[in-house]
This record gives sequence, structure tokens and C-alpha cells, in this order.
Amino acid sequence: MTVGASEDDAGEREEGATTSFADLDVAVAHWGINAWGGAEYLVTHLAEALDCDRVYTLGDPDPHDPNPYGDVQFVDVTRDLSPAPLRRLQARAGRVFEYALWEDVDWRAYGNPDVLVTSGATTRAVITPDDTLHLNYCHSPPRWFYDLYHDRKDSLVGQLARPLVRYLRMRDATVDPRVDGYFANSPVVARRIRKFYDRDSEVLYPPVDLDEYETHGDEGFYLHLGRLDEEKGVPAVVEAFAGSDHRLVLAGGRGDVDDAVMDRIRRAEEIEYRGFVDESKKYDLLATCRALVFNGRDEDFGIVPIEANASGKAVLTRDEGFPAIFVEDGENGFRHDGTPAGIREAVERFERDGIAGDLGEQVETFSTDAFVDQLESSVVRRFERFRATGTRDHD
Repeated sequence: MTVGASEDDAGEREEGATTSFADLDVAVAHWGINAWGGAEYLVTHLAEALDCDRVYTLGDPDPHDPNPYGDVQFVDVTRDLSPAPLRRLQARAGRVFEYALWEDVDWRAYGNPDVLVTSGATTRAVITPDDTLHLNYCHSPPRWFYDLYHDRKDSLVGQLARPLVRYLRMRDATVDPRVDGYFANSPVVARRIRKFYDRDSEVLYPPVDLDEYETHGDEGFYLHLGRLDEEKGVPAVVEAFAGSDHRLVLAGGRGDVDDAVMDRIRRAEEIEYRGFVDESKKYDLLATCRALVFNGRDEDFGIVPIEANASGKAVLTRDEGFPAIFVEDGENGFRHDGTPAGIREAVERFERDGIAGDLGEQVETFSTDAFVDQLESSVVRRFERFRATGTRDHD
């Protein structure tokens, strides 16, 4: 299946509209920074595309760990909330107080923007002036509250947290009417937004700088790129390659896999663990691997398979989430069931049949230019409709 951004909720541009993107005063807010990751990559590029030099957030990023994704400044809004010392403590407590913190931010103090674009779930709680369009970029409705609730509720932590999760789920639902329109990072998240919020959304894929990726041949190893986490399916990947005829390189920080998995990695002659790698080494591994092995559970988006195809390499992915939509068997990779046997079968199919698709064509949808063009046109179109009719995407 060839993927492309959908705009089921968009509608046609208002006839005779004269607004240009340059006319709009836009602000961006992001729920918080615990570590630099995919959400921070996205919101940095979102701010750059919207010509914003700052992103409003809860708490200050570590000054010794600057933004690796760009020059956008992150500004702590808790400094302007009263009493500030208490609010900073609440921000450090995580999600429990975030909805309340965001709804206390007075956007008139930040220039009273025409458009506010928020990133993350708790930022949806903002209360904007009635003439400000509020758009939310949704990475996913909180999975602890919704689609993964039954997977986690019976653990010790899950049992203790149930009353709090139920409260936060209700809190999450009550702030939804404050959002005038949604962006979703993939069709998978768009489906969750429809299911759990009963709202339409426009799919806007995170941007990938395609010019950064090259192919430098095939050095004969399969690559797994990402933290060594259970939800990334790492134990099954390790089991699939241990004792096989194929080499596996694992690159990523030590996650939550148990010691038995790490011991299996150390003992397997076919497996090499590189640990965390910087961007330069990541590009080199993608450029020289034989193919990428991806086994994440029901991934919202998953940028690594896109990066692999951009590097001219096939993707062997678990048949779940957005990667399963992106990968077409025999065209740009193969799908598997996530088990060691399924992964081995996908490897053998790739070794036997190869792939026939144009990988460059597969990834054009995810280019930075495509992201910027769609974002700007969507913001203008939605703003014109909002100001002309007073309605939002849901109406």
C-alpha cells in the first residue's frame, strides 16, 4: 500500500480567502521535556516550519544538554504562574498536574496569537481566547489510559495506579472540546483519535531530511536501531539471530530488557551490540547494513523504517502499527508476526526474493518540503474557516 497524507476533515479552502501564512501570528507549545526524543524532534521542526523561534513548555531543558534537532528555544511557562515555586514542583511531578498547569497559562501574556499549535496530550488543556485557533499535533491519545490499559493494569504498578489513571482519563476527555482541530502523525493515531475522542484529524507525517541519507553498499549485517526495550520486541529479534547464519548489529541505549537478554547478546557470536550511537554513526550503519529489522509493538509512526528506505535498505517489520502500513511485501521490505520464527522467515524471504520497489519513491511523502507545504496550507485553511464561520473541524 502506498501511503500519503490524508485530509478527511479538511474541506475546501474558503472561496475568496485572502489570508496568507505570513499574516498569521503563530505560537507553539509542547507538554514537557524529559529527554530529547521523537516528540521533541517533531516539535522543533514544527516550530521551524511555522517560523517560531521558541516553543513554550513546562520546565527548563537541561542547559548542559542542548536541543540536538535545531536552534529553537524552549521557554518554561511555569515561571509566569503563581505561586511559581509550587508550580515548578508540580511540573516535576509529571502528568498528574500538567492539565491544570496548562489551563492556567494566560496566552494574552504571550502575544495573544492568532493560532496556537500544541504538541502532546496535556497541552490540549489550554484555555485560549475565543478568537484564537487551537490546533493539536497528536502523537497519540495517552496509551496508558486507552489502548494499552488492559495490558498494564494488572501489574503491581498498574493496580496501584488504577484510581489515578481513571481520574486522568476523565481529565483527558474533558479538555478535548478546547481543541479546534487535530493533526495526527499517522493513520494509526488518526484511528485512535476517532475511537477515543470521536474527532476527525488530518494526517501530517513527521518530516525526514531525506538528503541526509545515503547508501554505501551492503556489508552483510542486519540492523536493529533503537533502545533495547521489551515493547520494541528486542528479545524476539535476539532469539531470531542467535545461532543463525546471519549477522545482527544492535544500536541503541540499554532499555528495559532483562539481564538474560543481555547475556544472550553477549554469548551469541552472530550478534554485536554497539550501544547508543550518535547521528553520524546512525547514518553510517543505515548506509552499510543489509536490511533493517523492526519489531516494535503497534508503533504510532516509527521513523526508523522510513530512514532505512531513505538509505536504500529494505525493512523487515512486525505486522502491526504504521510500519505495517508503510511496508509492502516484496516492494520495500517484508512483514512478519513478531516471533523469532516469523523474523527468521522474513529474513529468508528477503534473502531468496529481494525487493522490487523504488525505495526513493516510497519515502518522498515524508520529505521536509512536503511537511512544510502541508502544514502551512492547512493552518491557513483552518484559520480562514474558523474566523469565517466560527466552527472547528469537528462541527
